[in-house]
Amino acid sequence: MEVVSDRLATDTAAKEASPTGPVLLLRRALILAALLAGCAIAYALLLTRFDISSEPTETEFGAPAGDARVRLYVQPIEVDPVNDSLRMRISVTPDPSLAAAMTATADHDFLIRIRRGKQVEHVQIGAGQPLPEITFDFDLEDGNVRDYPLDRYVSAMTLAASEPSQDGTGASLPIRVTVWEGLLGYTVKAQQATAQNAGDLELQFAVRRTGPVSFFSIAIYGSMTVMALCALVIGALVFVGTRRIEVTLVGALGAVIFALPALRSVMPGAPPLGVRADIVIFFWAELGAVIALCLFVAAWARRGPRP
Repeated sequence: MEVVSDRLATDTAAKEASPTGPVLLLRRALILAALLAGCAIAYALLLTRFDISSEPTETEFGAPAGDARVRLYVQPIEVDPVNDSLRMRISVTPDPSLAAAMTATADHDFLIRIRRGKQVEHVQIGAGQPLPEITFDFDLEDGNVRDYPLDRYVSAMTLAASEPSQDGTGASLPIRVTVWEGLLGYTVKAQQATAQNAGDLELQFAVRRTGPVSFFSIAIYGSMTVMALCALVIGALVFVGTRRIEVTLVGALGAVIFALPALRSVMPGAPPLGVRADIVIFFWAELGAVIALCLFVAAWARRGPRP
C-alpha cells in the first residue's frame, strides 16, 4: 500500500509540475517546426552537394573536326570497383563528310594504338574494311570501394593513330575523340592530359557515383541509424522501468533486426559487405537492435504480468 501511495503521489506531483494545455501544445509545435526546418535545410544542402540535376554529355578532344583523319567514339559501359576495372567501348567512326554508302568502311590503311596501364593494344584497319568496335578494360586508380558511397576513381587512356609510310616508320595521324560521359549509376568526366609523345592523345577519366546514388545510399544509412536508436530507446526505457512493458513492441524490435539487412541489400550498386559505412553504421545498428530486443525481453521476464 505504501508503494502504491508513493507512486500516486509522484504522479500527482509530476502532473502539477508539467505545463498545461496551451503551453504544452505550443512547445511541442515549436519543437516540431524546428525539426522540420532542420530536415529541410539538411535536405537542401545534400541536394546542392550531390548535384542531383546534372546530366551526362558528350565531350570532344583532339584535333579540330576539319583536320582529323581518324575519329573515335569512347563510351564507358561498366564499372567494377571491386576489381578496380573500367570497361570502355571504343568505336572507329566515319568521316561525316563521306557519302552514306561509304560510312561503314575505312577509306585508308591506318593503325590505332591504345595504351591502358602498361599494356599497348594495336588495332590494324585496312582500306575497305568495316570500321571496328572494340572493348577493353582499364585500371581504376586513386580510389577504393571501401569509401562507398563516396568512392571516386581515376583512369587513364592514351590513343594514337598512324598510317604506313615509305620509310616504314609510320606517319602520325591527327585524331579526334568524342567521349560519352554517361553510365548507369556513375558519372564519368573526361579531360585531356599532357601526353608524353607527340601525336598521342591522353585522356583521364574521373569516375564517381551519381548524385542520386550517393544521396539515396546516405539516406539508407541514416535510416539504419534512426531505427537502431529508436530500438535502443525502447529497450532501455522498458529495462530501467521508465516505461511499462508493451508486449506488442517485441514484434517491432524483431522487425528492426531483420529490416536492417534488407535495407543493406537494396543499396544501389550494392558494394561488398565490410565497407567503411558498414563498420561505422550498419554493424553497430544491427548489434544495437539485438541488444534492444534483449533488454526488452529481460525486463519482460523480470517484471512482466503473470498468468
